[in-house]
Amino acid sequence: MTEPEPMTWTIHLAAQRPGRAAVAVLLIVLALFAVSVLAPAQWGEGGRVLMLLLTALLLFAAIAEFLLPVTYTLNAAGAQARLPGSTRVLSWTRVRRVYLRPDGIKLSPLVASGWMEQYRGVFLRTYDREAVLSTVRAWLADAGVTPEFIEED
Repeated sequence: MTEPEPMTWTIHLAAQRPGRAAVAVLLIVLALFAVSVLAPAQWGEGGRVLMLLLTALLLFAAIAEFLLPVTYTLNAAGAQARLPGSTRVLSWTRVRRVYLRPDGIKLSPLVASGWMEQYRGVFLRTYDREAVLSTVRAWLADAGVTPEFIEED
């Protein structure tokens, strides 16, 4: 049996929705201004700067998948979603469920859905869900894995 072809694509949501990106950046700037104004005086200048840096880092990390381009790769190692500073990888042998969503495909290592579902696995945003799905099916078959496929609206 021949191994399926690797597939790689990049999606940059902020570039597709520049208005939303501008609003997101504006909200981060406003939050930083609020932290600067509301920081207690006894923290001193160093404490205020530290709190501003921590706030900026946390807010940016929360929406990094929207602001930065995400590169998706399907290959023998598994499914991978990579953006600057973060990589999520799920090997094909660990996939137990595949959620088919309108905006992409979620590969999950969990046998049952629950509150941890949103924190586990790899979500593949796609331009062409059917092409990605056929490649995912080919890699899963190559790995000898038969996960449950769930269509979501």
